Amino acid sequence: MLKSAIHYKHAFEGYALRDSNYEWSLTDEEWDRAKKVCKLLEVFSDATDLFSGTLYPTANLFLVEIFKVKREITNAVKSNDNFLKNMGRPMFDKFEKYWGEIGVLMSIASLLDPRFKKESISWTFKKLYPENEVDGRVEDVINKLKPLFEKYSNAYQVARAADSNLNGTSSEGPSIRDGDDDFYAYLETKPVESTQKSELDVYLEEPNFVVPRTIKFDVLQWWCQNSSKYPVLSKMARDIFCIPITTVASESAFSAGGRVLDDYRSSLSKDMVELLVCGGDWIKSASKSFIKTLEQSAKEEENLEIPIPTSDGASS
Repeated sequence: MLKSAIHYKHAFEGYALRDSNYEWSLTDEEWDRAKKVCKLLEVFSDATDLFSGTLYPTANLFLVEIFKVKREITNAVKSNDNFLKNMGRPMFDKFEKYWGEIGVLMSIASLLDPRFKKESISWTFKKLYPENEVDGRVEDVINKLKPLFEKYSNAYQVARAADSNLNGTSSEGPSIRDGDDDFYAYLETKPVESTQKSELDVYLEEPNFVVPRTIKFDVLQWWCQNSSKYPVLSKMARDIFCIPITTVASESAFSAGGRVLDDYRSSLSKDMVELLVCGGDWIKSASKSFIKTLEQSAKEEENLEIPIPTSDGASS
């Protein structure tokens, strides 16, 4: 609304000159304030649209986008403009209340994006937290990622062992002679030393996957293609990326209307509520696809060349 109003600024001014009854003409100072507010709110609009997406993972995009929001609010608070400063202070307080502590799971999701990895949380934490807290917070995320990976790794090993027992064939090796008992007993008591790195260590030590900004990157497709190299991490990434940042649709994020459970629907069961929400999303998604198909068909018809017959029977 602000963008539209600013675009038609001269039209409003001209209308005020022609109509003496027009009483809502803004001053130059008010138009200047509208531009400042519009610039500040634009980052919220972009973040809301991105976080409300349903056709792509959103958990891995949280860290970078939430930094942009805090940067704009901080710039407003530090501004020399009293209007922006007074507006930015309560916004900053609310941001710190709700988003001051970045969720560990969102940080892990950013780590599992091959474009970002550890650099994403290191760079973002430097912008969000005091310098003396950054290293400790990054180390805390890594320390909480390791036991999560171990749980997935243990489950993967159990499933793999079960499959090998079902599909494998047992074969007996040569029998151990009595004289070899001492040697085999020695081998059993010797600790096994393993220097092999885990999937997680290999993944974090490899260089970041470079993707040009102009190319749309599908993080799920990347993990699918690299599932043979990272069988455990790919399963963990799949489970984490299916977690949406928000369950509120972008068009409803700032709506004052009633939600699904209004006064007339307060007795609905949880299964029925889930059916209503999912059904609404599917209908909206299908409608958007149908509109795109109609637009494409219209463009094809415009470019279609139809031969027009002339009087001599030839077509032009």
